[in-house]
Amino acid sequence: MPDIYSILLKNKDNFGHAVSELSVDTIENRTPVEYKEEYNGDRRRRKSSVGWREPKRLEVYSDTIVDAKGDPIRLDDKIVDVARIVTNFPKKTVRTAAAFMMGGKMNITGDNQDDGFNEFKNVWTKKLKMQSVLKRFARKVMSETKAAIIFYPAISVHWSGAQSTTLKCKILCLPDKDNVLYEFYPHFNDDDDMDGFIHRYQVLSDDNMVRERAVIWTREKIITGIQTWGGWDVQEVVNPFGLIPVVYAEINSPVWDEVAPMMDAREMRLSRMADTNDYFSEPILKTFGETELPGKNTVGKELSFPVKIDPDTGKEYHGDADYLAWQQSIESVKEELSEARNEQFSGTSQPDLSFDNLKGIGNISGVARRFMMIDAEIMASENMEIFGPAIQRCVSVISAGIANITNIKYRQQLIDNWITVSFESILPKDPAEDANVLSIANGGKAFNSQQTVVSKSPLTPPGDVEGELKRMEEDEKKEADRSNMVGLTMGGNY
Repeated sequence: MPDIYSILLKNKDNFGHAVSELSVDTIENRTPVEYKEEYNGDRRRRKSSVGWREPKRLEVYSDTIVDAKGDPIRLDDKIVDVARIVTNFPKKTVRTAAAFMMGGKMNITGDNQDDGFNEFKNVWTKKLKMQSVLKRFARKVMSETKAAIIFYPAISVHWSGAQSTTLKCKILCLPDKDNVLYEFYPHFNDDDDMDGFIHRYQVLSDDNMVRERAVIWTREKIITGIQTWGGWDVQEVVNPFGLIPVVYAEINSPVWDEVAPMMDAREMRLSRMADTNDYFSEPILKTFGETELPGKNTVGKELSFPVKIDPDTGKEYHGDADYLAWQQSIESVKEELSEARNEQFSGTSQPDLSFDNLKGIGNISGVARRFMMIDAEIMASENMEIFGPAIQRCVSVISAGIANITNIKYRQQLIDNWITVSFESILPKDPAEDANVLSIANGGKAFNSQQTVVSKSPLTPPGDVEGELKRMEEDEKKEADRSNMVGLTMGGNY
């Protein structure tokens, strides 16, 4: 595969050819638009999906008009729509997987805890809010199979009126509107390193016409072209980052794709069961003999059965009625739905965290809780094989943005530092269990100072740890004084 510079050099006089040559998907035959539609509830991606259920066609015959033979004539068929039950399983799968990867506490560490490191933490957490960005990025990748994060400098205006250059980012993914040009493709060299990235989209030009715009990033420059009547208007600027400010990730198929047939079967069964319930849930009144039915608006309805006498036997007789209800057992249907649901969750290595499942767990230990979720932890670890490098590239791009654009005084500190970002498990911790382990390890002695314990107490007034310690000392002194007074009083009585 030719490198990005060879492609640009070959097409230096024809920017359109360069755009076409770079607009090649890295994975053949994938359809991100269909994945997104299925993620949002459309069920027509496979012929087995519930969205392909055809309406029922019922034969209708006249009650009054007959043919030459005396048979009722057939009228136009009646079309009855059918149920199409769609579950939110794709969305649930994606958000659960993203939460197990990046939903826990975020930790930022560095070899050197200097001013450059503190500036990086400030930009990462407060200005860019990267934990939220990364979770949304992961959801887009796992549902649409590819996404990218673009970092760029922008002028920020403070409420005081002061201006400064700051870093911003945006996520590239499929647009919300259909039939809109919005494409992005990475380009990799023979060493599988991304040496170029292209983003194509539509803009409204100065002459109020919709034009195509293409931006190509390389390590050294950013090339922007806008299509005009005569070709392309191309401009080049130096890339201030010193590297491609793009983080790209992709997967072969959406995360629920392995159990998609099971999802189709379950949704189809649910839809058929809904149709059956609609047809049979209302009981039908079955009458025997003569009866007088009340009108539909009669309050306090009752059935009247005229009493007659059989002229041959002289016995009285009358009609009767009862309700015809559906008595068919549906245990097999329940079992099928239950097995399909379990297979869906186990097939995607995610726990079924519904309320009905969690309410009976009880107060189990942290170790037991982790073992219950071990399958989801394994899947999160596997997903981090894709998103771990993406996170580290975010670190590199932001570090380069700070060092080369927004705060160059920290350049050397950031060059000499190795910064990493990791996420703890989203599973809740048991503080009492952790404290018990630390107490045993410390021989039953206190393992934290009183000041540390007070600072962690939710009842301590914010920012008043010293004051709380002082009040505790005063309380202890008063208690000691009272104890001494009681001792003196008791001693005087002897």
